[in-house]
Amino acid sequence: MKKMLLILMLTVAAALLLTGCASSADTLPSPTPGTNNVTIQPLVPDMNGNNGMNTGTTTMPNGTAQPLNNGNTMTVENAQQAAQAMKEAVIKLSEVDEAWVVPMGDTALVGVKFDSQYQGGADDRLKKMVLTRVQSVDKAVTKVAVTDSAALVTAIQALAETLKGASSLDDVNTKAEDMLKQLTVYSE
Repeated sequence: MKKMLLILMLTVAAALLLTGCASSADTLPSPTPGTNNVTIQPLVPDMNGNNGMNTGTTTMPNGTAQPLNNGNTMTVENAQQAAQAMKEAVIKLSEVDEAWVVPMGDTALVGVKFDSQYQGGADDRLKKMVLTRVQSVDKAVTKVAVTDSAALVTAIQALAETLKGASSLDDVNTKAEDMLKQLTVYSE
């Protein structure tokens, strides 16, 4: 009888211990570092001929509300908004200190200056991370041309500045196409 009582008490104690451990388990997945809940509409035409934008406004990563524009082609304003949002998304990478982005259809030109502690360069791992960040802004972008070459970064920076003050995308797209010839394009 004493053995039976001892076994019963040990079983109850084990059950209490196991129950205590199970109750503190985190059942929700932890958030990925560096992500946020900002929803940004794609800025290129979709299959229906829309530019992927709704009427009203959208909240940009910096917290400002931007007016949306309906139309069948990417406007200068859409390209400027996309470039800024993509830049902000790329800068969130711990390896990147500064970035300049010029969106061009399904491709984005990205010039980066790395954090002083990062020694890896613009390898495929980094290019994949940049593509993922750019796609968080616009899923239609399937390719990125990422460079850390000082001369090309300066050229992309100048092109991004040109985009900021552009009244037409023709000149920007022509210069971007010329620049793409000097870069390796990464896609998944």
